[in-house]
Amino acid sequence: MRNIATICLVCLFSSQSIHADTRVDVKAEYAFGPDISQNDACSRAEVKAKNNALRSVVGEKMTTSQIESCTDKGNDLDCTLFEDTFSFMDSGYITRTDNYSKNIREEAGASICSVSFTATVAEVSQKSDPSYFLDTEMRPSILLREGEPLQVQVNPSKPSFIYIYGWFPEIEKDSFFLLSQPMNFHEKQVSGDLIFPDRNHELIAELPRDTNKDSVSEYLIVLASKNRMAHSSEITRSKFFKIINSTPRDSWVMDKISYKIVRKKI
Repeated sequence: MRNIATICLVCLFSSQSIHADTRVDVKAEYAFGPDISQNDACSRAEVKAKNNALRSVVGEKMTTSQIESCTDKGNDLDCTLFEDTFSFMDSGYITRTDNYSKNIREEAGASICSVSFTATVAEVSQKSDPSYFLDTEMRPSILLREGEPLQVQVNPSKPSFIYIYGWFPEIEKDSFFLLSQPMNFHEKQVSGDLIFPDRNHELIAELPRDTNKDSVSEYLIVLASKNRMAHSSEITRSKFFKIINSTPRDSWVMDKISYKIVRKKI
């Protein structure tokens, strides 16, 4: 079932310039039924409200890779999760929410969860370096069969420390895992076209052991930095965001790759 409700934004500022720590009143609705539980609908309504609070402050637009990810999946739930995690790290983030309210109602034969709250948005005031960018490409494609090897081509515009993290929501929703550690991209600056993994290593598309799904969505986060950054083999999403947001904005670039693994037919 798709989201049939509109999203309402009420900003607590008028024509004044937007500054850090802007408070925004938001409200969002999401329909639920046989295919989506009430809890899932309310969670996705909250995500949409947060995303739109951020859009109202930082003016963020979805990147090409995000649009392609959502279009290729054709799955609004995966798309919502992807947006919730990645959409606004480049420009700002929500520091807190207050005055949370949730309401369930029936309308035109549909059940709808409506949430509202006041979001405090911190805007990243520093500007990015327009000459610093990152090109990435997944091989052979972003649609992979179970057991198929995969590679990522990475090309930063300037010498960089490279960190490639994997995010596997079906296994651990709140953590990222550093995949590039064996190749030591993060130990010294590298440049030019890089292939991960190289011919001495292998990365295989695998479905989680305990899933009965025929396909799952997973993600790679490719982070390039002019300076060495704090890292670990496993890092929580909140700690990762904190590191990103405390690092000068003109010193790093990031790309996010979403891909789907499909079960091999016997």
